[in-house]
Amino acid sequence: MKKFFSLVAAMAMCFAAYATDYYMAGEAVGWNPTAAQFVDVDGVLTLEVADFYGDFKITEGAWHPQYGAAVGVTTDSIKLNTPYVLTKCDDSEGEKDIENVHTALPQDYRYKDAKFTLTVGEGGVLTLTLVAGTPYDHSVVPATYQIVGAFNGWNAGEAPSFVDVNGVLTVTVPDLSGTFKIIQDNAWTNQWATNWENGGGLELGKPYNLGAKGDQEPKNLAFANPFAGYKNAVLTLVPGETFVLTLVSGEFYAVENDWFLPGEKLGWTCGDAQKFSPVEGQENTFEFLAAEFSGEFKVVYGNWAVEFGANVEGDTWEINKEYVMTYPCAGNLKPASTDVYTDVTITIVADYEKQQVKLLLSKEDGSGVDNIMADKKVFKTIENGQIVIYKNGTKYNVLGSVVE
Repeated sequence: MKKFFSLVAAMAMCFAAYATDYYMAGEAVGWNPTAAQFVDVDGVLTLEVADFYGDFKITEGAWHPQYGAAVGVTTDSIKLNTPYVLTKCDDSEGEKDIENVHTALPQDYRYKDAKFTLTVGEGGVLTLTLVAGTPYDHSVVPATYQIVGAFNGWNAGEAPSFVDVNGVLTVTVPDLSGTFKIIQDNAWTNQWATNWENGGGLELGKPYNLGAKGDQEPKNLAFANPFAGYKNAVLTLVPGETFVLTLVSGEFYAVENDWFLPGEKLGWTCGDAQKFSPVEGQENTFEFLAAEFSGEFKVVYGNWAVEFGANVEGDTWEINKEYVMTYPCAGNLKPASTDVYTDVTITIVADYEKQQVKLLLSKEDGSGVDNIMADKKVFKTIENGQIVIYKNGTKYNVLGSVVE
């Protein structure tokens, strides 16, 4: 009977340990807390990395808690077939990071077909072991180039490589959107992105002179059109003193995202309280109902991804007047007066190809109130995850329909 209870206890510990998912984040797999997941192989948490190198950490799917080298240790490294006890840094506020673990190899060397196992001991202590891998001198291998970005979670280890097609280095990305960079040999040591001089974006059919990594990393490269995404994007790369990247072909589409209205009155965040709602039956038209509105603001596409505001510094808004805002903006759109307006309907119409937004702040009588503490007969709130508006005791949804 005692053996039976011991077996049950051991099984319970096993199930408890495997109830948590563990990931590797690092140079070889990408600095993403869910970059590479350990999977159960015959009862052992296992991770295989085709080309392993550089620093790394272990996570539970977010940056905290994280597991790495001992506190204050900056030269700790993992060796083949040597168990390594990881140190946990459980900083729930995200203010501190544990030191990375290093790879114990000579400079320019990597592990081919690396295989790791992870065991969870008493008290949740993690032990990592590099059980297989063949060291090789990467410096003698011909250089390769990859494209890495938001489209693949910034995973350098699995970034698509340019290959020779009729004498031209070419890569096809099934769905290219967001920002990206060009890297060498699936590593961050050498990278090319936004042109240092003009800071412009990539356009279809136009060769683009990339900016190279020097004392600082170049800014991530984006499309000149901030709404653009391309299906089956074909790109070519010409290495040299200046690297030239060209988007040869692709099927354009507007990347779907939410519109927000962050500002002085509503708060400088992009959350439910600042989100526009689509207007039914009107293409690319969005509406926001504000019980009170004043101050400066911006119109944002995505979570601060694309910002629209003043076309030139000093632009101001007035009630019942339409504005055309273009990208990029020159700052916040500021109020022409200190008035506070009640029951304001804010409407935007997006033109994704022209990269502009038409904005109208409307109020039936056009009047404002001088006192910021206006009579709160109308207010906006969130109930059960939905935005609702109370007006004179009646509850409405964001489309203006009465909610019972």
